[in-house]
Amino acid sequence: MNLQNESKNKQKKESRSAIIKPYVIVSYLSVALFIGLIAYMLYFQFIKSEELLNSPLNKRQDEVEAQVIRGSILASDGTPLAYTTPDAEGDPLRQYPYGAYFAQTVGYSVYGGSGLESAHNNDLIHSHVNLVSQVQNDLSDSKKQGDNLVTTLRTDLQDTAWNALAGYNGTVVVMDADTGDVLADVSVPAFDPNTVEYDWEWLTQDESGIFLNRAMQGLYPPGSTFKIITALAYYRQYGSFDGFSYDCSGTYECNGFTIHCSNGYAHGPENIEDAMANSCNCAFASMAVEKIDKNVLRETAEAFGFNKEMTAELPFTESLFELDKNTADQLAMQTAIGQGDTLATPMLMCMVAQSVANGGEMLYPNFSDRLESADGISVKRYSAKSFGRVMSEHEAMIMTNLLRGVVQRGTASDLSDLPYEVAGKTGTAEYGDVSAGTAHSWFIGFSNTGINDIVVSVLVEDGGSGLHGTQVARQIFQTYFGY
Repeated sequence: MNLQNESKNKQKKESRSAIIKPYVIVSYLSVALFIGLIAYMLYFQFIKSEELLNSPLNKRQDEVEAQVIRGSILASDGTPLAYTTPDAEGDPLRQYPYGAYFAQTVGYSVYGGSGLESAHNNDLIHSHVNLVSQVQNDLSDSKKQGDNLVTTLRTDLQDTAWNALAGYNGTVVVMDADTGDVLADVSVPAFDPNTVEYDWEWLTQDESGIFLNRAMQGLYPPGSTFKIITALAYYRQYGSFDGFSYDCSGTYECNGFTIHCSNGYAHGPENIEDAMANSCNCAFASMAVEKIDKNVLRETAEAFGFNKEMTAELPFTESLFELDKNTADQLAMQTAIGQGDTLATPMLMCMVAQSVANGGEMLYPNFSDRLESADGISVKRYSAKSFGRVMSEHEAMIMTNLLRGVVQRGTASDLSDLPYEVAGKTGTAEYGDVSAGTAHSWFIGFSNTGINDIVVSVLVEDGGSGLHGTQVARQIFQTYFGY
């Protein structure tokens, strides 16, 4: 009897379990879906909301813009870079008083927009004017005045950078060493945003990359500016430069592949200070083959943002570094001197120099200072985000001393007569058919006064045998310091 009861109880439990099981599964799925929904809402609210609000595909913006006069974009001193005024028919007309000078940075507002016009679209078409003004606008059925974006950009530095390129294509970036604020961002060739709507057809057919913000989106071999990272990789592996020496004969050969110093010049016996000042290709190529573990070089490059997705106010292309432990020595030699498959944006190389100047902390570029209402009330403040600490203060001090030597007695010595200290690194980056002698000219560096210093990154396309990066940088420093 007991066995029969136990069997019946067991059957009942199994039957009850079979009935309950689907409900349990459904309950778990419901909870999972609810948690997923909450997670998505949080992601949307805190991560994607600003991007979606500023998206040109957001149709709600059209309704808002019909009721608001688009706010102005201003330089750091309040000078208008973009503003709206009525045309002859009374319709809103967007004007850009500096024309092509700020084209890729400030951008344009038609056809979906670009630059800061696009990044801050939602801000510019919302109004935070005082309550009295809002009531008056409502009663008179007038449009409200949108908020103004005050940028970190300086018109004097932008003007200097534009003119310093002197007909060459390329880019110039000027950044505050301590804050990451971008003071100038010039990209050539450029377009006139005042006429972009009328010129759209030929602009979109142009093959020179005229819409491209070369500082943020252009990819170039970094040339000898990359030797900063190679030198730091050596230091990290050995903890010192005390054991480094190299006798340069003008060429370095490995497995049938030869690296030459500029014009085959033999630098003779060198320590690390000499090798950096002379930008000795052979010394750095030998480092990559004979001294530095390839994984260490890769880790150092990636610590500085290579192969990393870059999140910034404006579109920022990822810089590329291909070397790994399996890379052939021939390619490692090229990589160590910024050639081979390595490609970098001028903005990332500016950030590399900025991290040295800033004691090891690398900052993302920041273009905006604040958003304020039309009557001057602050609505929102902006500041640079930290990419992270990419080197110690001690390492930054060592790198600074090496870069000071480049200016004082090396390849950037044409800056040595400036009445303030500058540290930096030149670069000549070959591209295309090497036999044709085509090369870009680089300079990345910073003033080293200890007070309100700036970082400058210059890339002159095909400037290797013409306009040098140091010539452009010199004019920037002189404009900034006033002498």
